[in-house]
Amino acid sequence: MLAGFIGESQRPASKVSPDEITRKLRLDYLYSQKDLNQKALDGAQTLFEHFQRQDFSLDTFMNDSLNLIRRRLWIREVTVALLDRRDNLFRYKYQAGLRKEAWDAHKGIAYRHDEYTNPTVYKAREISKHTSLFLAEDNPYGKGEDATFSRPIMLESRRLSVDDSIEGDYFDVWIFGKDKEVLGWIEFSGTTSSKLPDTVALKWIELISSIMSVALIIHESKAPSWSRTPP
Repeated sequence: MLAGFIGESQRPASKVSPDEITRKLRLDYLYSQKDLNQKALDGAQTLFEHFQRQDFSLDTFMNDSLNLIRRRLWIREVTVALLDRRDNLFRYKYQAGLRKEAWDAHKGIAYRHDEYTNPTVYKAREISKHTSLFLAEDNPYGKGEDATFSRPIMLESRRLSVDDSIEGDYFDVWIFGKDKEVLGWIEFSGTTSSKLPDTVALKWIELISSIMSVALIIHESKAPSWSRTPP
């Protein structure tokens, strides 16, 4: 017998069987869906599967992305605004969780680049290079945006702790394209438990914004030239 070779009869007895190991891993895999990170991972995998389809649909992809943010990260309301290259204006195109009146108000708004970055109107509190926080105390709303939220509730709301989310709070996460061009942003409220999203949720939404960037680049590459060129 070769030195160092251990035959089947000489193998030390194991305290667990291969079947037990397999069963444990299968159960862990199944029930790990209860963990937020695992839920988000499963959702992200589903988003990447959109790119493998011959009939890639931006609408379906975006709706699945927003549903992931709402259902897996417990965000109460979320919208996406995108650049329309025909007139170089940003408009809200997708939503999840909004009341009909609030969504109708969003759809009627259009922004120039210098408007949505105007610090005299929108006091952005930078969290990272991708994410900005807008707090109700700063009244971060411009002309024509009153119907997008409930001002009476905002004025009555009181923040009792640093992680509380109240009416009027929102986050923006930029969607960057090639050469850091702003293609749009993800805008979202606090969580369903009226808390500000934690850093794990914020980083997940930043990742989703990057996946959206890929989706938009793919969509633009397939779109007619007239839809990509300003008039």
